[in-house]
Amino acid sequence: MTPTITSCNPPLDTPLDTPRDAAPAWLPTTMPTTMPKTAARVAPLLGLAGLALATVATSLPTLAADTELRLALENMPDEPVTQGMHRFADLVEEYSEGRVTVQVSDSGHLGNGRELFNQLYSGAIDLGKPSFPILADVVPEYSVTMAGYFFDDWEQLLGVLNAPEYGEKWRKQLLDDAGLRILEYYYFGTREVTMAGQTPRSPEAFNGVKLRAVTNPMSLSVIKGMGANPTPIPFPELFQALNQGVADGQENPLPTIYANRLYEVQDSVILTHHQLVGQPLVINNATYEALSDDDQAAIDKAAEEAMAYATELAIEQEATIVDALKDNGMQVIELSDDERQAFADSVRAQILADFDGRDWEEGFAQQVLDFIGE
Repeated sequence: MTPTITSCNPPLDTPLDTPRDAAPAWLPTTMPTTMPKTAARVAPLLGLAGLALATVATSLPTLAADTELRLALENMPDEPVTQGMHRFADLVEEYSEGRVTVQVSDSGHLGNGRELFNQLYSGAIDLGKPSFPILADVVPEYSVTMAGYFFDDWEQLLGVLNAPEYGEKWRKQLLDDAGLRILEYYYFGTREVTMAGQTPRSPEAFNGVKLRAVTNPMSLSVIKGMGANPTPIPFPELFQALNQGVADGQENPLPTIYANRLYEVQDSVILTHHQLVGQPLVINNATYEALSDDDQAAIDKAAEEAMAYATELAIEQEATIVDALKDNGMQVIELSDDERQAFADSVRAQILADFDGRDWEEGFAQQVLDFIGE
């Protein structure tokens, strides 16, 4: 049965040329009238930007008994994550006995990923789902969650995110440094490669292939490690660019490939499984702290159940879409264990060269691999 799926927007690109001593990329360029309470702690670290932060209010009033929270995301209504967010809203109202409601704005109506992150940080919205590449601007170690061929399945990644020495530590740093509280994690999808007219099955075969890339540092490193030439193309232009041969192929989770009808301009999908993508549900901590203990408990319980639901939907949809792509004429190529291992060795080597001792402390990548038993 062919699933009904609506297009999902691409991950936000992270600038590559931001000086390391500049104000963090996550700092909003337009200052709001209210800021999270942590702004006063962050301000001394940010020079002139910190001075601007220090001049605005650093706390929000206690929320009224009947409270409406604002949640925004860029994904479309039929996607698993969006359905999960609507389930979250329903459960919050149920578990708070109507004291708290959540208004969900999807489809990017309030902005793209970076813009929504800035709104979440400033308190303009209360809840969101910033990607880990964006959160890595605050906590650099979060980029490891997108490291190619580090994680075999969602349980491995979730284990790192829940580990006291890794994810729990990063979670606290995000709360302390940016006033953002992670409520729960969910599985978004696994990135695969599509091509037209060729089916490379090794890093050597990818030599010279122009593969559309998301321009955040980890994604660029992964594609280089796969042997291809990263070719940045804005997602709205991707279909036409593939049709015109600007790039030979692209990589995205299966629901994105199907929803955007890329099977019309690509004839094969290679199940490389090169990046496993998880995302967090995040609340502005000033909003959270203004809630009563009972309503905080309602938020926590709703987040746990709704994100488990979103994860289940994503896994079910991926399995269905493989058949749907075949039905639309795509050749689906499964790699052998040896072929996938050749990609893994090459990609991991590239990641170590690009990140270890730079964005990460020396040896950090190997510590994570040892932790998950790789």
